[in-house]
Amino acid sequence: MKFNLRLILTIISITSIPCIAVGIEPVGAIGQPLPKKHVFYDNDTILRVVPNSIQIVNVNTGAVEDEFGNLNDYSEVAFSHNASHVAVLNDYAKSNIISVDIWDVNTRELTISWEIESEDNYIPIFSPVTPLFATVSNNEIHLWNWQTGNFIDTMVGERRPLESCYVRQNGKTCGGSRQITPTFTPDGKHLIVASARPDIEIWNVERRELVGHFERHIGNWVEGAAISSDGTRMSSFDREPGIVYVWDMETRQLIWKLKSGSNYVTDVAFTPDSQHLYVATKTKYSTTRVTDPSGKWEDEIRVWDIHTGLQIDTIETKFHDIDKISLSPDGNRLLLHYKDVEVLWEIEEKRERIVWADFIRFWWNEVTTSLDGNTLASVSRHTIKTWDLTTQEMQLLIPNEGYDFRGVAVSPDSEKLAVGRGLHRWIELRDLRTGEVDKLLPHSLSYVEKIVYGHSGRWLAVSDDWDELAILDIENSENSQPLHIQVNLGKYTNFVDFGFSKDDVYFAASAVTGINGNYEYWTLLWKRVDDKYVFQYVWNPSFYYLPTFTTTPDRATVLATTDRDGIHIWKLLPDAPQLLTTLPGNGPLQFSPDGRYLFANRDNESFQIWDWQVNRPIKHQPIPRCFSISQDGSVLTSYDNDLNSQFLIWDTQNILSSLPYSVEPNGKKIVTLGQVKRNQLMQNFPNPFNPETWIPFQLADESYVIIHIYTPSGKLVRTLTPGILSVGEYTSQSKATHWDGQNNDGEPVSSGIYLYTISADNFSATRKMSIIK
Repeated sequence: MKFNLRLILTIISITSIPCIAVGIEPVGAIGQPLPKKHVFYDNDTILRVVPNSIQIVNVNTGAVEDEFGNLNDYSEVAFSHNASHVAVLNDYAKSNIISVDIWDVNTRELTISWEIESEDNYIPIFSPVTPLFATVSNNEIHLWNWQTGNFIDTMVGERRPLESCYVRQNGKTCGGSRQITPTFTPDGKHLIVASARPDIEIWNVERRELVGHFERHIGNWVEGAAISSDGTRMSSFDREPGIVYVWDMETRQLIWKLKSGSNYVTDVAFTPDSQHLYVATKTKYSTTRVTDPSGKWEDEIRVWDIHTGLQIDTIETKFHDIDKISLSPDGNRLLLHYKDVEVLWEIEEKRERIVWADFIRFWWNEVTTSLDGNTLASVSRHTIKTWDLTTQEMQLLIPNEGYDFRGVAVSPDSEKLAVGRGLHRWIELRDLRTGEVDKLLPHSLSYVEKIVYGHSGRWLAVSDDWDELAILDIENSENSQPLHIQVNLGKYTNFVDFGFSKDDVYFAASAVTGINGNYEYWTLLWKRVDDKYVFQYVWNPSFYYLPTFTTTPDRATVLATTDRDGIHIWKLLPDAPQLLTTLPGNGPLQFSPDGRYLFANRDNESFQIWDWQVNRPIKHQPIPRCFSISQDGSVLTSYDNDLNSQFLIWDTQNILSSLPYSVEPNGKKIVTLGQVKRNQLMQNFPNPFNPETWIPFQLADESYVIIHIYTPSGKLVRTLTPGILSVGEYTSQSKATHWDGQNNDGEPVSSGIYLYTISADNFSATRKMSIIK
């Protein structure tokens, strides 16, 4: 069987939870760790820094071949001149201790480690010619021998004071990163430091002192700098107003400078032959795109001749928001690091070779799960991405076309994807399978921040997350209406979240009003009369999470909301709500389809199911806090707290099958409780292991099952053939597939990371495991 390398890109890095001990565990993960930094190791390999490790990536196949290192959220990483060694500085925050770990890239081994006492965050940098290692902060520069860990000396000099700057303050224009960019000259004799100062410092390494500056920057501070490989030229830049400088290293004189149009400059890099300079630029935010939807994005790489200062080439991809660039040692390949996409560019062929996009940026993306629990959609300003929750494979990658994406919602039938066109007053309805735009809906908002579908699929609610809210009629765009509040709540109404009742008769929104910490929280209710939503009433309290509806056996409409005091469940009466009960916990909230149970988060750590009519928490196996719940409560998604860059998928069918009262699907395909409703490949146990492990899975249909085990590069190690298996769970040690840690030749495999793939008729999934000897 030919191995599908695409599955390598969905390596699942999840801490093992033995199935026989817990009974419920994540059945998959969406997204890969978002890269923080990268460098070419050689022409065919890059080193990629992710939140908890350093990955070795083959740029010919796109596969992650190995990973090493021990990183945390506060780590700073530096690569040696030829990328043979990596320094990892782990800041343990409150302890004021920074550990310095030096790793050998070739052997993937930690060679030496030492500690620094400091209250500052240090930026590490290797000398290119000696085992010298510098740690640079805003105030101090220390030198170390990185082979022995011995402290050498502290650099001295009268440094100019740090400056702060806000955009266009006191006649200056500056960015806001306060980035520190240290770099050694190729001969190792000088250290160049660009930081939150109006010039670049030159430090003599042998004399251990500050010896001069590169001056004549017009911005407030230098955002970044790079030195040519022959040591004759240096380039620096101000992010805003987007000016690039080229300097003579020997005379410290400015040779030329250029302004990159109206764009930001985000990075510069010299070619290995020191003849050309690559400049990364990205489009500034502009309200003119409201009136000119066809306006051209200018995110591009501009290539300049070092000697003449003339632009000789431009590189553009279909992606936007460029952040960093790296050139291969032979100068033939360019790695483009966007905010949520990485592109390997073949320079001579002028084409994309590989696009890595299976990343989710938690704090920059709008994320939603389809009502049937089968699809997860994520939207950033520049891309739309969707994943199949069953296979954990990425389905769609759609870059924007001259406008920002804002807000996302999946239709109840999982056929359409609704996305806002940023400042342009349109909602796109895209085909969820192809990504093509099927329809454009106009709206009256200044821009779109959040979108929610009604349960019938006819209505869309949209907000700008400040003071505008509207309901759009998909069947008749002329029937769309802004929602008005017929009471005075005060200034600055921010609509935080909102949702429809199951029959789309009611619509509720949570809102906050006030400024400067003086806030009030509200719940607002509208009712549909014919084809219009009419305001009913408003009451306290509500706080942040999506209100959720259900209907009781006596046909009363019930609404659940949250605030700082917990979860409140209200019966909606004609003139005012009646409080039925209050439960501890917070959102997101979701009633079971039959309304019997309420799914919620109990606290900041755990998930809880309530028999809410009797205020009784249901005892069930522990599940971590989730951020999304499918309509029937059978699929949860949570954050991966270890990697902080993936979504974990939890199948709760075992819990639902053990509830005191059955959960009725209400219009969905009936699944006998306890019956396996989806194929799943689970985490092996134990993991890590030595020398044997068990691979659990479950089958929704009778299938011929085969399991392949591969190295991260795709080399087949072992084939296991359980054969034809009936529907059921193969999760216990007696039923799961056993691997003795040997290859197909009967030889023990070495320590390391391995991938295991299950094939069961049309189902296929891949997970990762590791053996430690």
